[in-house]
Amino acid sequence: MTKRTSRESVMRTNHRPGSGKRRITRRRYLAGVGGGFLAWASCTTPPLLAARPTGRARHCIVLWMNGGPSQFETFDPKPGRPTGGETRSISTSVPGVAISEFLPHIATQADKLAILRCLHSPEGEHERAQYLLHTGYRLVPAFPRPALGAMVSHERGTGGVPHYVTLGGAGYGAAFLGPDHAAFAIEEPEEVRRLLAALDRRRSELTLLRQLEQPFVAAHADEAVAARRARIEQLQAMLGSPFVRALDWKREPKQVRSRYGESPFGRACLVARRLVEAGVAFVEVRHDGWDTHADNHRLTKRLCEEVDNPWAQLLEDLDARGLLDETLVVWLGEFGRTPTINGRAGRDHFPRAIPVVIAGGG
Repeated sequence: MTKRTSRESVMRTNHRPGSGKRRITRRRYLAGVGGGFLAWASCTTPPLLAARPTGRARHCIVLWMNGGPSQFETFDPKPGRPTGGETRSISTSVPGVAISEFLPHIATQADKLAILRCLHSPEGEHERAQYLLHTGYRLVPAFPRPALGAMVSHERGTGGVPHYVTLGGAGYGAAFLGPDHAAFAIEEPEEVRRLLAALDRRRSELTLLRQLEQPFVAAHADEAVAARRARIEQLQAMLGSPFVRALDWKREPKQVRSRYGESPFGRACLVARRLVEAGVAFVEVRHDGWDTHADNHRLTKRLCEEVDNPWAQLLEDLDARGLLDETLVVWLGEFGRTPTINGRAGRDHFPRAIPVVIAGGG
């Protein structure tokens, strides 16, 4: 498998329309960025305008660092400079490329990474910046836009697995694409294991629910009622499917689980890999706590320690299983942090420089 050397990439803002046959590639992922994050190709473009697929990628895993990670304490350290703070840099597996000392495991995977230091955004407030980078549009409450994952789900169809799954957070909606393409949100994989322990009971409950609702459904030909009915049928079809089994990370050998660790983020990264193997197209793993307005150095060190090893294990596993070429793995948050260190030893919001790291994707 060909390795890609870490490098600074130049953002392209044009995008080409496509159909449900399109595949996820680095170039296409970045091409839709425009003023913000990753707007996907049009969902309504006629099939005759479908782009000729050139890549092999069929899946995307987004590692979302909620709050906005500091570029200086992650992938753009400035040791010895006034803006650099206390953070030192370390060498990586790519000669001449250095990253923060807080990411030693990721440093060993640098030959798989593309480090981007040129993404910027017009939004410096959390909610608006997160919305922009998840949809590709600035927030207009009167006209909600679908999330990127919902667009991917719309292109892939609703088959046997949900194609938009979020781990560790609620995710964003599908807007006009409809509830079938909204995020299948899992706050904590342990909750899913408790559900799986009572699988037969859940099947019976859904069957009973359908029976109880049947008279109401028959009397009300309403879109909302039909959508709810479709979601119940989808849940029934999913129970016992490869998708549901993929959520049970304890099916993995103990030595594999120990490599990822027992933290919520470690479990979520392992589940993300299992979901890709089960055919899910788009998975977002959320990690909170990156809004470091105070005590930035200490907090970012702890946050990186929580993320570093599971992320490296995810890349290593995908590569070893032949999945990295067909899986785009993207690490980012809603903005970067200021070069100036404030009076509380923190860094404030800085949308003019957003650190992004990409691996895989064919």
